[in-house]
Amino acid sequence: MSARTSDTGGSGEARGGREALLAELAAHREALLQACWAHQLWSATALRTTGDLPLKVLFPGWLNRGAGPDFTEARIAIGDAEHFGDVEIHLDESGWERHGHHLDANYGRVILHVVLERSERVSALGGDQRPVPVFHVAPFLGERVREAMGDPEAMLERYANLPGRCGLTAGLQGGEALASVISHAAEVRARHKAERIGPLWEKQDEEQILFELIFQSLGYRPHAEPFRALASRFPLRSLHPLLERPYPDARDALLSRWFGAGGLLEAERIDSGPPEFDAEYRRWREEWRGLKLRVQDQPLQHRGSRPWNSPERRLVGLFHHLYAFHSTGWLKGWLEFLVELDGLRNSEHLRRAAIERMERIFDTPPSEAWRWRVSFQSAPLKTAARMIGNDRMIVIMANAVIPFFLAYARRRRDRELEKLLYRLFIVLPPEAPNRKTRFMEKRLVLLSRLPRTLRTQQGLLQIYQDYCTSFESGCHGCKFPGLIAASAKAGKLEN
Repeated sequence: MSARTSDTGGSGEARGGREALLAELAAHREALLQACWAHQLWSATALRTTGDLPLKVLFPGWLNRGAGPDFTEARIAIGDAEHFGDVEIHLDESGWERHGHHLDANYGRVILHVVLERSERVSALGGDQRPVPVFHVAPFLGERVREAMGDPEAMLERYANLPGRCGLTAGLQGGEALASVISHAAEVRARHKAERIGPLWEKQDEEQILFELIFQSLGYRPHAEPFRALASRFPLRSLHPLLERPYPDARDALLSRWFGAGGLLEAERIDSGPPEFDAEYRRWREEWRGLKLRVQDQPLQHRGSRPWNSPERRLVGLFHHLYAFHSTGWLKGWLEFLVELDGLRNSEHLRRAAIERMERIFDTPPSEAWRWRVSFQSAPLKTAARMIGNDRMIVIMANAVIPFFLAYARRRRDRELEKLLYRLFIVLPPEAPNRKTRFMEKRLVLLSRLPRTLRTQQGLLQIYQDYCTSFESGCHGCKFPGLIAASAKAGKLEN
């Protein structure tokens, strides 16, 4: 049933006005429909789903400008049941399948499909493969929709920048209370990461634990698990004999295994690049095939990363990191790195010294040809680039090195090492902003910018995890604003 036949009541003049409104709404495409949902510009408050159940919108959700559903963390009531999740919006109900949402796990939390035009068949299936409730907006359109027709994008932008209740509370209580809560959340996050590592000591040796954590942290989300699988398949202990070979042989032996198991040597030949590219490819492929091993179940892919962050470049960068540390021992090398920094623990130069030492640890020789490469098949880069850049080094520190050595220090009751690790947490710069941290800054920060440190970023991520994705409360019933107020009260009592 189309939108034009869904509203059978009213006069011919009213229906004519509705026809014009629908046509204008469709012409503005989804942005206008999104603005209507965000600001709830309906002609009535008694909304109903296509299943003829009462629909009450408790919170429309937060506008999502990235991949995934249009609104996240929404709260609605359908009949007597409340639902917390995501909302997807389409001009036509068939857009769900046409856009491939039925095959995308990112849409598994959708609790409502908002559409302008109906479809003849059920198209929206949730994570449990049951039909997603549909809100057909056409019967509920009225003159209020015209509020958004002039500039729906501007209305969406205003909505996207709305603070949460936490931000309003923080604005009233002051920056010190908010900073205190964020700092505490960051310490909780670091402690939780260390606690998850602790049980691994019963199953693996220390070097292997750190090796797998760093290997996994090298990759963006699509690469993280395949990298972890490579580290498990070729344990660090098994790589020692390869790393003891002379440099060119060690490089070929190790990289042919990683590239081969990751599915990066499956093509019969490469079709572009200088002759030495082809020679290296054939050499690695021949060595890999001679091992008679299979490609792992999770092969490496280029989807989801920028060209200079390709899995090939990460693997080459990790080889040089291992090779440089091998003569003194890998775990010992990381401990020496921390010992060097400990002398600067209370110095204003700790941040700069830590970054400079990390750059040395993850350095790549100027002779490494992959500094200009992305993959065997792609054209060379115009300028050489670091294999493991500063953003990725910070990710490795946050997700691997600091959590590992916190667990390491606690097993040995080394309070001085713990103090250094928490100090690094405070002074190191953050990794590049991501969807979650940008979301938190919009919701939470009203008056002044937060310090740009790893601790701030990790604290925001922990708060997002603990409160903003809670299935029990949602923004309207969130307990986090109360924590900010309690922190402010405690600070006043101390003073």
